[in-house]
Amino acid sequence: MGRKGFVGVILVVLFVLTCPYDGSAEERYTVKPGDSLYSISKSYGISIDALKEANKLEGSHLKLNQVLFIPNPKKKPTEKAVRRAQPETEPYIVKNGDSLYVLSKKTGLSVQEIKRMNQLQADGLKTGQRLVLSRKQETRTEEVEEIGDGEEIRESDLAQGEGQAVLESLGKWKDTEERSLFIRVVKNFLGVPYRLGGSTLKGIDCSAFVKKMFEIFNVELPRTTREQLRVGKKVKREELEEGDVIFFKTQRATRTHVGIYIGNNEFIHASYRSKEVRVDNLDTPYFDKRFINGVRIIELEKET
Repeated sequence: MGRKGFVGVILVVLFVLTCPYDGSAEERYTVKPGDSLYSISKSYGISIDALKEANKLEGSHLKLNQVLFIPNPKKKPTEKAVRRAQPETEPYIVKNGDSLYVLSKKTGLSVQEIKRMNQLQADGLKTGQRLVLSRKQETRTEEVEEIGDGEEIRESDLAQGEGQAVLESLGKWKDTEERSLFIRVVKNFLGVPYRLGGSTLKGIDCSAFVKKMFEIFNVELPRTTREQLRVGKKVKREELEEGDVIFFKTQRATRTHVGIYIGNNEFIHASYRSKEVRVDNLDTPYFDKRFINGVRIIELEKET
């Protein structure tokens, strides 16, 4: 066999060995704004695990315009599913002089929201770049839900969280600067990996994250969401201040999720869905309808 023939055989072998999947049917799908592994798998009638295995995906994160292999699709996406995956308005094209701050002021979205909606890691923008700048363009599936730290929550615990339990703060900020320092510390943990049951920088869950943040400021909180729901001074949503702890119901009625409010209707939490500590907005439909209440762990001196 000549050299060219040998090289050709090697290339064929490499292709076979590295092919993402071995099904006879083959489809390719380009990720659009609002897509998720759940919505794509449902459209094609396959499992999320099969989709992840076919594309060698370790997590659930997708990138815009990413091309996915669809292994042995059971059906073609329905017209409704395709329409839902499409943006409802045209994407915004970045112009000279645009920045995340400028676009934030134009749209009313926070900088963190714009970065999250477009899966941006850095703050810089490029002229000609296409961005999603409408919440309507971003459909967040509720099937891949946020969960708590794995401990079951009794109905009585949720009732106490929603009712007028006897609660009081556990400490006091010296001034607003100390509280602002707390928020800066919390933001420094953005990107830390999520791990159910974890409590270190190698992996942490929602309640362990909240506990660790307050430990830095010499306030001891219980370890689980169930216990954390029972401490602190209850505050309503419209009364939330930076540093307050906020709780949500999940789709599983006996579990709760927890995060730290950072102002501007945003909060930071260890997200099961995104597999990292991240910023989300209370107006996001998923969190908006699952909000239980806020809890003030530390309050300003002047408030007493």
